[in-house]
Amino acid sequence: MSTATANTPRTRITDPKVQPKDRAMKKVWLLENLIFHARTGAGEKAAAERMLDRAIEAARKEGEITGDKDSAGAWYGYRLPEVWYGERYEEVKTLSLTEIAARIRADIKLARKVEAKLGAATGTEVAVVDGLGALAAMPKTIKVSVTRDYFAGGGSIDVRIYNLPEKGWGYVRETDNWGQPRWVPNAELRGIIKALEKIHGWYNFDGSDATVDYFHVNYYGGVEVDWRERP
Repeated sequence: MSTATANTPRTRITDPKVQPKDRAMKKVWLLENLIFHARTGAGEKAAAERMLDRAIEAARKEGEITGDKDSAGAWYGYRLPEVWYGERYEEVKTLSLTEIAARIRADIKLARKVEAKLGAATGTEVAVVDGLGALAAMPKTIKVSVTRDYFAGGGSIDVRIYNLPEKGWGYVRETDNWGQPRWVPNAELRGIIKALEKIHGWYNFDGSDATVDYFHVNYYGGVEVDWRERP
């Protein structure tokens, strides 16, 4: 096992935002928090470096770490997924979810206004390169809300579509693979949902791997249709 030196910078192997459940890995996580914190003193950092090597070895013996990091970037038996970044993430990486939700709210309002004008000028089926063209034909009765919520381990930004023009609007009935009927969004509503999902994702990032219950995002949430009417 190699030990990090001044010439070989140490690479972090735990997520600073996710505290491991296993005791041995929790110790690794705590020590890495010290080592990678900008305000940790040189003496304490050096002690943490020495202790971390022993903690990693203990975690390996417990079976919580297997193997070593290879040239392809796999570390200790697991390869972290690549992180996807929204096209406007850099603008908000230091902002709170409340501030990001406000931006999304304003973006939806503006996009809806602009796309409606484009639709009136060129036809509602105009293809728009940014993927927001479906908002041109979005019924005026529909309202869209953007809410944020904080919880242990992160937070979410949720976009909800309210006040459909009439009961059942935007849905068609189809049969699933087991022959059972179900209601699904039609092409018009799917286009609206996708356009709102695009705006919702502008400020997010995602480096999750659900197969191992590893979640690493800027915020959770998504777009959904709510059948209720909202004043």
